[in-house]
Amino acid sequence: MSSMRGWLGAGLATLVLVSSGCAPAQVRTLRKASHDLGRAVAHDDAAEVREHIVVGARGTVDVDAMLKGTARRSWQRALNDPHAVPEAIVFMGPELPVRVVWTHEGWRFAEDPTDVYAQRTPRQALRALVRATRASRWDVLVDLAPRRYRLGLSEEDLRQAWTEGEHGEALRTARDRLARHLADPIAADADEAALDMGQGHVARLEREGDRWVVVEF
Repeated sequence: MSSMRGWLGAGLATLVLVSSGCAPAQVRTLRKASHDLGRAVAHDDAAEVREHIVVGARGTVDVDAMLKGTARRSWQRALNDPHAVPEAIVFMGPELPVRVVWTHEGWRFAEDPTDVYAQRTPRQALRALVRATRASRWDVLVDLAPRRYRLGLSEEDLRQAWTEGEHGEALRTARDRLARHLADPIAADADEAALDMGQGHVARLEREGDRWVVVEF
């Protein structure tokens, strides 16, 4: 517990330092970029719109659909009046990333930093998997499995798989790799999420009700 308090104190100190940073300037920059994109949409300039999209995502954005009829007007209105809220990931300790957001009072926690086994977001679920396997919390690991895998799955099954089974070393290696990428960007929609760790390694998650479960890592 004292270790947790120490890391929490370090994290709070980090927040104090960060709160004096330039988030308002970053918001202005983001709004300007949004306005510039809005003008490109208004002028029906597909080439300019694509210039505002990162190269790796251009193939997934249907620019032609954005510029058709009522869609173009909707995009133009949205881009001309963006709701920009800077956010960041603060590490409260090794393998404990916590999301913070900028408010008119400075940086503030967007989640409870003490709820280390939460599953309300994809990042929380991945963080919970890393911490649970290190702390031998096999009950937490059962909850992190998708419903279709939980049927017939016991805490003892998981304990043996991670500590004594023939695939134990591979599981721990995959866990350690995941731990190194906990702050990386996560691509998510309403029902699925993915964390690309490079070299073909991807952690995949699914939403089950109000929580996220880990399909593979």
